[in-house]
Amino acid sequence: MTSRPVGARAGSPDPPEAARGLTADVIVVGAGAAGCAAAAALAEDPDLRVLLVEAGPRNRNPLVAVPKGFVRTMFDPRISLEYPALAAQEPGPADVWRRGRGVGGSTLINGTMYLRGESHLYGGLAKRLGPDWSWSAFGRAFDHLEEALPVPAPRAEPSSGPPSEVLRALIAGLGETGVPFVPDVRAAVGPRVGRTPATISGGMRRSAATLLRPGLRAGNLRVLTGQTTVRVLTAGDRAVGVETALADGSRIRHSARRQVVLTAGTLETPPLLERSGIGDPDRLQHLGIDTVVSAPRVGEGLKEQRGATVKARIRPGLGLNGRLGTTRGLLGATAQYLVTRSGPLASGPYPLAASVDSTGGNRPDLQLLLTDISTDGTGLAPADHAGLMIQAYALSPYSTGSVHAVSTDPHRSPHVRAPLLEDSRDRAAAARALTAARAVLAAPALSGVVLEEELPGASAPDGDDEAAASFVHTSGGGIYHAVGTCAAGGSDAVVDERLRIRGIDGLHVADLSAVPTHPSGGTAAVAMALGLLAGIRIREGR
Repeated sequence: MTSRPVGARAGSPDPPEAARGLTADVIVVGAGAAGCAAAAALAEDPDLRVLLVEAGPRNRNPLVAVPKGFVRTMFDPRISLEYPALAAQEPGPADVWRRGRGVGGSTLINGTMYLRGESHLYGGLAKRLGPDWSWSAFGRAFDHLEEALPVPAPRAEPSSGPPSEVLRALIAGLGETGVPFVPDVRAAVGPRVGRTPATISGGMRRSAATLLRPGLRAGNLRVLTGQTTVRVLTAGDRAVGVETALADGSRIRHSARRQVVLTAGTLETPPLLERSGIGDPDRLQHLGIDTVVSAPRVGEGLKEQRGATVKARIRPGLGLNGRLGTTRGLLGATAQYLVTRSGPLASGPYPLAASVDSTGGNRPDLQLLLTDISTDGTGLAPADHAGLMIQAYALSPYSTGSVHAVSTDPHRSPHVRAPLLEDSRDRAAAARALTAARAVLAAPALSGVVLEEELPGASAPDGDDEAAASFVHTSGGGIYHAVGTCAAGGSDAVVDERLRIRGIDGLHVADLSAVPTHPSGGTAAVAMALGLLAGIRIREGR
């Protein structure tokens, strides 16, 4: 039986430059958080040959290992990609979304935050999609990941570690608003605040690439970099491999004996499927691609958590601005990090994470991330005065956008339409998120710390929900947590509850594009857990 590229015009000759590549039992496309976890799980079977294909490079930037180095690496075009995200009814981009590029994906450039999420949100997924999506199922995956990466347990006491009057006051202020401190936010449910779990060990970032080490040592896992996947190859109604493009324009075809697993991410998996003839027939016809599987939901249903930052001036001498905002202070922090792998550069951007219930149901619907530093207008450099920041956002947005291929050229960025609080429930939740953050600032425990609120300030008077929602709309932004563009669930879904593409055998999607709604205020942990669970299921033939 011969194969042709899915989506190629029937009867058209294969591209003459396509060369025969490697053969593996399973090919995983995309070495981001989900892809690394899936490949690692598959490679635990020593008899399984696994090929992981990545468009980006292996990381060579030493700043990646420095947790706070993300303020620079996020803009390094060698390992970071920009996606202009357009608003549905407004001129110009609503946001610029960034994604990691290379082995490790966005875990190379993110804020290292590792949040398991909320048990009741996983309960909603399980009710819709079955027990494989439950809190207990993901919990087992989280346990495995936290040992493999590792993800150290946060310090148990709020006053442990270097003293921070600001952080202690924030914890006390949250307590006064009904959000108790817990030793480990991962192990608790309900409203809570604690130190932010992070993919940091020994003062150094641990990206998802760490998960690949056992398989690479065993020899049954191979990683190819610098190869952008153009499309999936099929024989009849089965996926049998992928075609990739190199930087010099040449093409290579790799063969899969058993499965192809797509983990290119929420923004890249849908365009890859469309280039492969899987998508809305009218859209595919416009691109000049034959329809192989009619799947109108491909690329639709994009959901993104939209956050806004509340900033406050605090008493001079408090917080980290004085230490990181001057040349002398930054040199001292750098020296401390280089010698001891400790200090302010050895941690992520938000030392505290709070799950907040704003509806009275004892089920968190908001995420607050808190830090004892404030930034200037660029959002990247410390302000010239002492300050603190609270990023606030709703956990489960309703507004949806989309992402679609604009060409058969895999190097062309897709068209991203950003959701922008179009749903009234999202505007109401945005206002509640700002209210929750401001309530912390107004708590008695902060009276000796906070001097004045800087943002939103007078642009969103306290109690004016419409102004608050407008502030989040205009001054907030997507926080790089997009999900749902190949969502599971429903008869018209792109994938079934076991992540299998409907209409093509041997083809799975195992990244955040398959997740219909956010179960967490962070997505790195969820992506790795989903990839791990998918890899185990495929490895075991389930």
